[in-house]
Amino acid sequence: MKVEFKEFNSIIGKINGIYHEAALKMGMSDSERDILYVLCDKGSGCNQSVLYKETGMTRSTVNSAIRKLENKGILYLTAGTGRNTCVVLTEKGEKHIAETVGKLIKIENSIYLGWTPAERQFFLRLNQKFADELNDGVQKL
Repeated sequence: MKVEFKEFNSIIGKINGIYHEAALKMGMSDSERDILYVLCDKGSGCNQSVLYKETGMTRSTVNSAIRKLENKGILYLTAGTGRNTCVVLTEKGEKHIAETVGKLIKIENSIYLGWTPAERQFFLRLNQKFADELNDGVQKL
């Protein structure tokens, strides 16, 4: 493995560790954090299937985390159109998001907006290119 790519993997590991530490500090699992993160972005009432797609987690992991969040009174499930199930935040859940993942998002935005517009575009372009090419390679396995 090239030295540069080892460094890249190390950076990804460090970032994942920091997000894990954030989840622990907020009193939740990584999967609960990821679900609340998506709900913060998509809004209350989004389809449960969006959570699988946006987080990359398995259905069983998402379902387990949803049950935990339901038991905490953070959200509940309701029937959507067709076979869809909607995930709805409670009032307690809305406050919980503001006090937890909302703060994490503010930190991320502060970092991102501290970069020049050219740096932001470069960062996004390279990450998208990497994701696309990695996906192409994995599809050929």
